[in-house]
Amino acid sequence: MKKMLVVLLFSALLLNGCGSGESKANTAETPEVLDVKLTGPEKVNPGESAAYEAAVSYGDEAVTDADEVEFEVWKEGEKDASQMFKVKQEKGVYRLETTFKEDGVYTVQSHVTAKKQHSMPTLKVQVGDADAASNQSEEEHSHHH
Repeated sequence: MKKMLVVLLFSALLLNGCGSGESKANTAETPEVLDVKLTGPEKVNPGESAAYEAAVSYGDEAVTDADEVEFEVWKEGEKDASQMFKVKQEKGVYRLETTFKEDGVYTVQSHVTAKKQHSMPTLKVQVGDADAASNQSEEEHSHHH
């Protein structure tokens, strides 16, 4: 009888130990997420300089040591001809200054790799009279048929 009591007591302690380990796992903090806020003018004139910034944070901390930050810029419908720009940071803000040469709708995209995560937010930019430029290209396209 004593032997059975010892086994039961030991089993209860063993199960209790396992149970407390699980509760610790459930209360573990969730990992932080890499956050990139891409900002800049959404409407500019051709030949006008425009600055775009990617503010990078991980939790509440600014990321000043990202593995890689690049900006990619392309005109609508011409992603294959996109341009990549390496940028430097200041206090967790990575900045690109660029000039758009002609009317159109462009996409500015930041590629940020940090803390074993990757983020690629985009921003649409209307340059000059983008509506006229897109209508003109549609008219040109219809003339080629």
